[in-house]
Amino acid sequence: MEQKILEYLKAHEAEIFEDLKTLVLAEASTSDLEALAECRKVLEGLIRERTGAEPYVYKTEGGHDPVRFEMGDGEEKIVLVGHYDTVHPIGSLKYYAEGNKLHGPGVSDMKSGVISAIWTAKAYRDLGIDPGKKLVFLFNGDEETGSKDSCDIICGLAKDAKAALVCEPSVGNGNLKTGRKGNMKFNVTVHGKAAHAGNAHKDGVNALEEMAHEILFIQRLTDYEAGTTVNVGVESGGTKVNVVPDLAKISVDCRFKTMAERKRVIDAIMGLETTVKGSTREVEFIDGKLPMEESEGNMALFAVAKVCGEKLGLTFDHEFVGGGSDGNAISAMGVPTLDGLGAWGDCAHSPEEFMYIDQYIPRIALLASLILNI
Repeated sequence: MEQKILEYLKAHEAEIFEDLKTLVLAEASTSDLEALAECRKVLEGLIRERTGAEPYVYKTEGGHDPVRFEMGDGEEKIVLVGHYDTVHPIGSLKYYAEGNKLHGPGVSDMKSGVISAIWTAKAYRDLGIDPGKKLVFLFNGDEETGSKDSCDIICGLAKDAKAALVCEPSVGNGNLKTGRKGNMKFNVTVHGKAAHAGNAHKDGVNALEEMAHEILFIQRLTDYEAGTTVNVGVESGGTKVNVVPDLAKISVDCRFKTMAERKRVIDAIMGLETTVKGSTREVEFIDGKLPMEESEGNMALFAVAKVCGEKLGLTFDHEFVGGGSDGNAISAMGVPTLDGLGAWGDCAHSPEEFMYIDQYIPRIALLASLILNI
């Protein structure tokens, strides 16, 4: 079956790359709602033309409307997830091929993955392949900013799914992603008491002094062996050099691999007591993505993908990566999730973003094979 699908995709390679070019050139920076809407129209048209399905567009408050289409029947359900927004400002990158690399805004992250999913569905339809299960495809327009408009929709669709397949690009070496770090932020504010630094120094409470203690404590929460990084990235405080500062602020970024580490850091930062007498503190906790832990279900999906890859002449391993995706929230629900099933590329979020041209068709075949073997 794998070779049958691969040969079909090779025969339609020119059409596949033309569809990819069409979608990439429909630039869609997350913050540009007008551009997103135009890209969404292009995406809807590709879905209709290639799969015969009628896409459903969710209307969201923020305007980053997700697009869904379905195919297949059966009690079991597989959810395929991707996004059509990119981080690149409109007009900032060009679409061009250079050797075996194809460059362009979102060509790797992740419009190629969206086209992979669409052409998987088309291959099934044209070859008369019954996937034996219900396939739900969902492409959102706000993944790059945290999926605020779409997370609940995605998780609702993934509920009770047998598996979730995320069509984000692979790791730069071609490996798939079995785990992703979660993230969260903290804004810490320390209050002291202002006083004249010369005449009434002892009457003041130095907020910066207290914050210095807190910065050192928070930085030490980093645990590289556990995969946890805690970074004080922004600091401010004080007004004049001759005034005891009564206010200091820091912003903290945290990345973590497990829910246990998430809890450890939250408890430590939220529960910290002040050291400088008379100072007070308050903390704003900003939750982010939960971690995509390397669960038994995730690893079992990878094992199947590895066998499918071998049938196609592909060799790859798996990795736990730092950046998050919509797979984080799905995996945290207990749904087996495998990520990195889009194109093989690298340099995402940079002007050099690219995908390997000769690896694209085999990777679409891998996705199509995996669905049939789950």
